[in-house]
Amino acid sequence: MKNRDGKFLYVELADRIQGQIEKGAFRLSEKLPSLRSLCQKTGYSMTTVFQAYVELEKRGVVESRHRSGYFIRSSSERLRHPPGMQHHEMVPTKINLDDLIHQLTEDMGSPHMLKLGSVAVAPVHLPFKSLHKHLKSIPKKQIPDVIAGYAPPQGDAQLRQQISNLLFPIIPSISMDDIIVTNGCTEALSLSLRAVSSPGDTVVESPTDPWLRQTIKDSDMYALELPTDPDTGIDLQSMERILEQVKIAACIVNPNCQNPLGFIMPDDRKKKLLDLLGNEGIPIIENDVCGDLYFGEKRPNPIKKWDARNNVLYCSSFSKVLAPGLRVGWVVSDRFKEPIIRMKLNQSLISPTLNQAVVANYLKEGSYYRHLKKLRETIRLQHRYCVAAINTHFPEEIKMTSPSGGQSIWIELPGGIDGREVYYEAKKKGISILPGFLCTSLNIFDPYIRIGYGGSWDERMERGIKDIGDIIKKMVNQKKE
Repeated sequence: MKNRDGKFLYVELADRIQGQIEKGAFRLSEKLPSLRSLCQKTGYSMTTVFQAYVELEKRGVVESRHRSGYFIRSSSERLRHPPGMQHHEMVPTKINLDDLIHQLTEDMGSPHMLKLGSVAVAPVHLPFKSLHKHLKSIPKKQIPDVIAGYAPPQGDAQLRQQISNLLFPIIPSISMDDIIVTNGCTEALSLSLRAVSSPGDTVVESPTDPWLRQTIKDSDMYALELPTDPDTGIDLQSMERILEQVKIAACIVNPNCQNPLGFIMPDDRKKKLLDLLGNEGIPIIENDVCGDLYFGEKRPNPIKKWDARNNVLYCSSFSKVLAPGLRVGWVVSDRFKEPIIRMKLNQSLISPTLNQAVVANYLKEGSYYRHLKKLRETIRLQHRYCVAAINTHFPEEIKMTSPSGGQSIWIELPGGIDGREVYYEAKKKGISILPGFLCTSLNIFDPYIRIGYGGSWDERMERGIKDIGDIIKKMVNQKKE
């Protein structure tokens, strides 16, 4: 229904509420009147009031909280200055991993640790009841084959077909025959790297996932780190220069919801990167494990979408969005399929048949997209809470990224504060974060930390952010003395 001026009533109501908010009629983060009370106060129908709140949420003025109602979106969610792109000397480097990475792995498994350094989704956000139902639904007569039998090394056919169906909207040329099931995305990346290169030079983004660096190290390869912009991704001018100077074996990139920066690389830059490397015959290993956790309206395109030369090895998994413990991942490749399968046979033989059957049955049920939609809404909301908490409790001088998706925020600390020192002080309080130096072989990211917001947001997480902020403030004050 419209008013006399032709404006929809819900838009008119949304404008009135927003005007009251801007005039200070409500406190920041204050809960707005319930739908029922606003209906009684304004005389509008329940549908009109609900549509008005939805309109305000789209404008970024309010936010909905599950079973709690609508709240004023805090102005403390203002954007900080982002960290700039760090330029550095580009030389192939052997990776030396600090023992701290093993402590971080232990932190991830500790039930007593507040895991703010992790990029894992909290179990409460994952569909374990539905997965358990599908586990129980496997007929008894099939159990011997599922448990005692061996699936084909390439993976269960039903699962590969379901993965193919999921990927069709973003990679139309895909076939189930191009898919190799792996034990998570880490194995997919490892197999891909070893299939396309021997010990030698490898180009990666900087900063990057520390466990990817572990994979490169274990493959006895070099890392050639390229500067990476927090908004647009790997620096293409640096890529052009390095291609003229160094023989490159492969390029590993994480263009969608990158870890740890959170950017989505623009399509034109993805295409240019594909052309640059394709012209040189250099394979691209694309890590798209967080591509489904975007904050925008549309799923970002993978580089593989435009891969007419079959030069891209596309790697992903269900670990970040469905069930990390099942370790179901995949790599898509036509050109390099045979060497990848051969290496998988040598490395892990097969992926567990029971896990593949459970995931295949769940995907066939058809509720996966509904789960993803709900999960994205949850992660996007938790990102807002985390940003608001950081802005409230951290020093004004920090810089931080504004992710377009994923589960982490990259923070530059003020005054040369070392992220490693912040990690150790936070651990004394039962909090784990990721210090930035683990994301590079260079020494340029010592004053950085990564904070994850994929856990279930509650008072403990809010308090944990405050404790980290207090630690950083104390270090800043000590530097000034």
